[in-house]
Amino acid sequence: MNPTLKGRTVIITGITDASSLALIIAKECKDQGAKLICTGLGKTPFHKNLSENSIKFLDRTYTDFQNTVKAELGEDVVTFPLDVTIQESIDAFADFLLEKKETVHSLLHSIAMDKTIRQGKVKPIMTVSRDEFMDAMNVSSFSLLAIVQSLYNRNLLATGASIVALSYLGAEKVVIHPYKNIGVAKAALERLVKEMAMELGKEKQIQVNAVRFSPYRASKAGSAIEGLEEAEIHCQTSSPLGNARAKDLAEEVCHLFRPSNRITGEIRHVDGGYHIRG
Repeated sequence: MNPTLKGRTVIITGITDASSLALIIAKECKDQGAKLICTGLGKTPFHKNLSENSIKFLDRTYTDFQNTVKAELGEDVVTFPLDVTIQESIDAFADFLLEKKETVHSLLHSIAMDKTIRQGKVKPIMTVSRDEFMDAMNVSSFSLLAIVQSLYNRNLLATGASIVALSYLGAEKVVIHPYKNIGVAKAALERLVKEMAMELGKEKQIQVNAVRFSPYRASKAGSAIEGLEEAEIHCQTSSPLGNARAKDLAEEVCHLFRPSNRITGEIRHVDGGYHIRG
């Protein structure tokens, strides 16, 4: 074990299955000695007037999340249900940490949702509704700010803490596969990273960065994106180093989680150099 993160508490959001990037990053954090606290989508006391199907979906999703965490990371890892569309749910998570007297040293934001992606198809941007646009922005971008605000307001973030958000090249460019509405939300996420880096750095030496990764189809989320298989092949053949591995991303995130490395406000690339192409 490389104990670079020994004695540091790391919050991991966005684990969905054993192949999710958040899970692979969590494994690397644990290997480097971190204490993990993992959140997953699930039913909370703040969900109201849910249909029977919605209840079943939330229960199944959270059970799958818990089973994955326990099997892959260990029975001792703390899990907590979190719905970032409900402020009370975010605050309840922060209150739970406060009650446990936790100090948060690192946070991985790996949460995204876009209702314009359905059954492997992406809606043209000119057909996206206001609600669809705002839903993607709320979950995929504002949730970073909402979580950090809740932790910050309870003084749970350590001085010199590190926050990393997962992004994608589609935040900057029209990529070779449809990324459209979620790309706009990721662009907002990256802009938030820079503003938060300035404010939190000045105030508490907190680092805030984003990392863009290669096209990745192995996870449940990635497999739902139209054209991602072709994008993987294209990037593998056209990138200077081929596609990056999930392990490469995990190591980069852990590097950013290290204390006092003076890296902040960065949009990093772990993509085999694909981003340098015209």
